[in-house]
Amino acid sequence: MTCPLVSVVMAVYNGEQYLKDAVSSVMAQTFSNFEFIIIDDGSTDNTPKLLEQFSRNDSRIKIIRQENSGLPAALNRGICEARGKYIARMDADDISLPNRFELQVEFMENNPEIGLCGTACRLIGESSGISWTTTDPDELKCRLLFWPCITHSTVMMRKNILIDNNLFYNPNYKQAEDYELWSRISKVCEIANLPDILLLYRVTASQKSTRFADEVTKWSATVQHRLLEDLGITPTDDEMSIHSSLHKSAFEKSRNYVEKVEQWFCKIIAANKRTHIYNHSSLIRVLMERWRAVCITNADLGIWIWRKYKNTAYEWMDSKSENLPGIPMSSCLRYLLSSRLESTKQGRAIKHAARRIKGLLQIASSQFAGESWWKTR
Repeated sequence: MTCPLVSVVMAVYNGEQYLKDAVSSVMAQTFSNFEFIIIDDGSTDNTPKLLEQFSRNDSRIKIIRQENSGLPAALNRGICEARGKYIARMDADDISLPNRFELQVEFMENNPEIGLCGTACRLIGESSGISWTTTDPDELKCRLLFWPCITHSTVMMRKNILIDNNLFYNPNYKQAEDYELWSRISKVCEIANLPDILLLYRVTASQKSTRFADEVTKWSATVQHRLLEDLGITPTDDEMSIHSSLHKSAFEKSRNYVEKVEQWFCKIIAANKRTHIYNHSSLIRVLMERWRAVCITNADLGIWIWRKYKNTAYEWMDSKSENLPGIPMSSCLRYLLSSRLESTKQGRAIKHAARRIKGLLQIASSQFAGESWWKTR
């Protein structure tokens, strides 16, 4: 029997609500050389009956039933059963767009150094919008210090990378099992993202709950702690608290917080200069993104925060010849002035008048731009 090029691995537990759409989206792919391994992880609803119907309609679908063991264990079984060169992940409530596999296979075939490839996705369900992330392998590796940065159900992986390096999902992880695996895969190969939106990612009400967010943060912190230890850093509780705030974009508004973030980033940069785990320029870009956001949040601190941002950024980059993704002084002062005006009734009236004057000037400018008479005067 000829082996398929791609093995699609999906685990499902009581997922009857969206299962038909998910399976149909895989079967409608423009790329057809795949097998579809679905692990029924002890479902008690109508899922087994639906899966049986799907498998009767297409021989590429292979159903594996087991007692409920959790997502990581179910996916590990799917990986072991897979016969393809590539393993494509899929979730039972998401929708793969028709050309997803075609574009990912083409990319993986043309870039043998890439062991794992994700894509951009559009959010559906309880959230809307587009989930973008960087495509650069060096920067993605750096971003893992703070975020998963690759959407789980968009992933395509080389099976030999997983098997040869004993890289399986950690069954001890109740959340962030994908993040934990990506952090280990990134140590043996390059990882990448395609910029194309190739999946509709469903956000459920439970995923938006505070309890779920706290669980994800807790398990993500264990991944980040291990990555920091790889750099030679044993973070204190206070440092992990700072790191977690950067992960969640939960920035505090105080000088003390800004200075703690600065010290923490200096420590990460110094550790990387010793270990050379991350590309220096890529690491600085990732840290600068967080640093800029922290400084903008603290723009009320005025000229001090602008100077702090500029001086520290140049120090990290080791060269004033590099482009500084900065907060222009005018922007900082404008933000400061705006916040001060907004704090009083009289100030808000001044802001409103200024906006009206600006609008009138723009209208006048556009009208004069269309006239020829003023050009001769």
